[in-house]
Amino acid sequence: MKIVCLVKQVPRPDSIEFDPETKSLRREGVPLLLNPFDAAAVVHAAAHEDDEVIAMTMGPPQADQALRTCMALGADRCIHLSDRVFAVADTLGTSRTLALAVEKEGDVDLVVCGRKTTDSETWQVPPETAAFLGWPHLTSVVETELRDGTVRATRETDDGYETWELPTPAVVSLAYGHDAAAGEGDGRIDVWTAAELVDDVRPNDKRFGQTGSPTRVLAVRDVTPERAGDRYSDLPAAVDRIRALAADRGPEPTSWDKPERLGEQPSPKQYDCWTFVELDGDRPTRVSLELLAKGRELSGKLGGDNVALVLGPDVSEELARHGADRVVLADVDGGYDAQRVTAALRQVLEQRRPHVLLIPATANGRDLGPRVAGELELGMTGDCVGLGIDRAGRLIQTKPAYGGNIVSVIMGATTPQLATVRPRMFQPLEPRNVDAVVERFELTALPEPAARIVERKPAPARDLDEANVVVCLGSELPSEDIVRARELAEAAGAAVGATRTVCERGDLPRNRAIGLFGRAVAPRLLVAVGVPGDTEELTGFVKANVVAAVNHGEAPMLAAADVGAIIHWEAAIPALARALD
Repeated sequence: MKIVCLVKQVPRPDSIEFDPETKSLRREGVPLLLNPFDAAAVVHAAAHEDDEVIAMTMGPPQADQALRTCMALGADRCIHLSDRVFAVADTLGTSRTLALAVEKEGDVDLVVCGRKTTDSETWQVPPETAAFLGWPHLTSVVETELRDGTVRATRETDDGYETWELPTPAVVSLAYGHDAAAGEGDGRIDVWTAAELVDDVRPNDKRFGQTGSPTRVLAVRDVTPERAGDRYSDLPAAVDRIRALAADRGPEPTSWDKPERLGEQPSPKQYDCWTFVELDGDRPTRVSLELLAKGRELSGKLGGDNVALVLGPDVSEELARHGADRVVLADVDGGYDAQRVTAALRQVLEQRRPHVLLIPATANGRDLGPRVAGELELGMTGDCVGLGIDRAGRLIQTKPAYGGNIVSVIMGATTPQLATVRPRMFQPLEPRNVDAVVERFELTALPEPAARIVERKPAPARDLDEANVVVCLGSELPSEDIVRARELAEAAGAAVGATRTVCERGDLPRNRAIGLFGRAVAPRLLVAVGVPGDTEELTGFVKANVVAAVNHGEAPMLAAADVGAIIHWEAAIPALARALD
């Protein structure tokens, strides 16, 4: 079998600096490395014996260093897509070019990718590349097994683990990263230009680079939170300080009252803001209600309705109580299946053409949004942390980069305007007893799924996105202390996650890993217990309103927190986790 790994060279995350004078990133002298998630993809592919592994990247000439790292990790040969016409491509432009290159290589059985890049925090390229290829895909994969004509893969979700069987050729992205410090290997690197991919390269070719990219970066900003760095030895005093800080900080407020419409452009016509409602069983998830609340502001500025889209059971009453003017219902049975849900959402987008569609940045939302964006060739911004509307009716999207302390402000040129949005960026509305207009959308026949689910293993982790207080357990705690620490935190009403080290030890499920290599959380209060506080760990809770830290001794985590204490965790966890009560 032939496996292609899509890889990217990225700046080292702890070396990025923002220049306040030029309002841009300092790039000179920043060390570059193979994206750790892509390194994991190469190692994973190379573990399949007797298969040919090809690493492929799109980038400037110096990106061949990342390809040599790939050969040290086990790649047999490499392909370097290097041409000026490829420059300044967004995720859609990148995915289109990569798909053309995979097709040129030919006879590819499997494409393996990392789930995201550490520089731009996008999760879009694997599903979008699969969309251009017309192949099935699976995201956040933790293991694969290749058989004749099929790949059996286990996918990590917010609810646990699902094992699927997909026909090949297929695209998979892996859930976890891998340190890429593997030196350089020797081997064949083929350099392909645009002329190797198509026969008719044209000036300003809309298939490549900036002209083939529907989104633009308008600005880059430093949003590093200021942490108080206070030290306490007295727990009641620490609790009082946490309460005072929490009262002053919070998510962006939302309101039932809609603002006035902005301007008269592009026309006096009203435009609606839609929210894709994700369900947890028979209830809307908290993040869906957060987006519906923000949608009232956005729809007001657009002069239209706040619309909730549900591909599943009727939860219109709950959505009306949380701000929906209209609820559009479509029947999609059988739980989440990427192919069927994408096909259903595509029908809605093609027929109803919403001006804006917001999608939760959950495991399934990050899977679904990019796939439909790729199929319809629409611009999309992933993992947004802020949203607005300009006077021309365009959606202004703010997304994290380089771990979250830097954000990019992005605008798209296509409609519908799509964005996935991180949990807990906005506050759900206080429910009111109001009614919404309910519409039924009749779907035409959906395709029979190419993938087949084999097994589900529950390991729920949605509470990390929904709880006001999250306790993150770190490597200072030995394995034998983790169970007791988790019991204390959950008894105090907190959700419990851990650093990558703790999860890799097997002390907590890996879908509870918090950090750059795991998940980002944004609770009102994050309590870090025994967390050393390196860059990868701190990235996981940049957006937390208040951060408290408990360590056994001096550690970088204490300086990076608002409230820090060197004190035994058994006394600290119950007191700090209940600080917001």
